[in-house]
Amino acid sequence: MTAATSPGALQGWPDDDKPRSNAPRDRFRHNLARIMAERGVTQAGLARALEVSRVAVHAWIWGTCFPETARLIKLAQTLNVPIGALLETEAGAAHASMPSNEEILLLDAFRKLPNTARLTLLADAYEMTTRSAAEASRAANDAGRTAET
Repeated sequence: MTAATSPGALQGWPDDDKPRSNAPRDRFRHNLARIMAERGVTQAGLARALEVSRVAVHAWIWGTCFPETARLIKLAQTLNVPIGALLETEAGAAHASMPSNEEILLLDAFRKLPNTARLTLLADAYEMTTRSAAEASRAANDAGRTAET
């Protein structure tokens, strides 16, 4: 009797003889393990931060399951990486110039401000930029003068 025809077998369940390769899940689990290692994050620490069990984090790393979308977003924010860094290959994540989570949150906060507050912030930023550029130019001129003497 084959596994599919045996009385205890369930239809639709994968055969144990076939490899269960899932490219997106494999990329995710390798990226997660790499990022955790780079940042010195433990499974228990990540589980506490995400309010999940350590077993759930272990399952993500081993590729036996994949986090829900909301949990994936929180995972990226907790590790301070773009979601693409968890889902893409290293080459794809390296050349993708995606904003960081802090930049996204800052931009969202800026968008929620009233127009007058936005304009004030932009004017102050412009003034600071032009003042810094003028001071740098003045310092370069002063350095040039002292070098000539």
